[in-house]
Amino acid sequence: MKLVDKQVTRELVGPFLFGVTAFSSVFFAGSYLLKLTNWVMNGMPLATALWVVLLLLPSIIVYTLPMSTLLAVLLGVGRLSGDSEIVALYASGVSFYRMAVPIVVLGLVVTGSSIVLNELISPQAYTRSQQLQAQILKQTAPTEQPFTVRDDSTNSLILVKGGMDPDTGVLKKVTVTQFAGDKPLAILYADRAVWAGMADQAKKYRWKLYDGWSQVVGTDSGVIQTFSEFHTKEVQMGQGPKQFSLYQRSMMRDSDKLSFAELSRLVAYVKAHPDRPQDQIRQLEVHKWNRLALPMSSLVFAMLAAPLGIRPYRSGSSVGFGLSILLIFLYWMVWHYTSSLAIQGHISPVVGAFLADAIGIAAALALVRRAAK
Repeated sequence: MKLVDKQVTRELVGPFLFGVTAFSSVFFAGSYLLKLTNWVMNGMPLATALWVVLLLLPSIIVYTLPMSTLLAVLLGVGRLSGDSEIVALYASGVSFYRMAVPIVVLGLVVTGSSIVLNELISPQAYTRSQQLQAQILKQTAPTEQPFTVRDDSTNSLILVKGGMDPDTGVLKKVTVTQFAGDKPLAILYADRAVWAGMADQAKKYRWKLYDGWSQVVGTDSGVIQTFSEFHTKEVQMGQGPKQFSLYQRSMMRDSDKLSFAELSRLVAYVKAHPDRPQDQIRQLEVHKWNRLALPMSSLVFAMLAAPLGIRPYRSGSSVGFGLSILLIFLYWMVWHYTSSLAIQGHISPVVGAFLADAIGIAAALALVRRAAK
């Protein structure tokens, strides 16, 4: 790393870490501080409550990383400018484009880190926090929420009334209505359905039903066949535990905690089997693209802040704070407006999610060109 890279990077690291801590604290206080107090008052051990807080931090930090990048670049470049170090760099032949390289690298690194948090860490940590809250506070666990799935491969409608355990592949209180064309053909009910693919991947679409009954409908027989713990009935469902868990979380409107890959599968499913109004389906697709658009805003803020941080006079850090709040507010206004347009169907979801980033990059390029003259 050359001297100019070290000098600029050194000015960015401190404000960036400060920004992550400050913004995350504000987000946490606004969203979870009161809940934390209620958890402890309702019998949750303090150590468990603190562990839940740690599990919630990744989903908070994802939102504060772009803000921290903006603040770090504004304060870092502002400090270099206020102490005339940028003038010294210019005098030694270092162009603004060269000086901006470590700033762009910071934006790229933070963008990549945000995507990793979004895809690999935040969804699992959030799910675990929900499980702990339900277990300690005696609430209905997220995995016990009912949901319905339409299975085209078997022309069946599957109602899971008692929820599921994705780790063991067990569905509870399951009703399977099989169709012949548009007419019901048979109804099966079981207290639990166990995924046969857990032990044998060749049976990844087979489920063993326990303690229930089956009945053929639309005939005069009306015969009900029962099966028990020792006399099971095996049926085919075109979904595995992971797919069922995804649809369950969708019914809970918990889509903003799903990864991009999970949201992609979910959007494809609800488009093929609309189970909600079209604006909610479009909102789901906007959420999907926002899983990439939000991390990308770190790069956008870094590029915007680099030229805006230059000032030919000494001033306090309050200027950087004020400018960062203004830029965050403007970005949020544009992003919220374009996302609303996408949800209403006026523009595509991908355009609605990324348009604020595109506008920011265009403005940043214009400002960088101007600052480099």
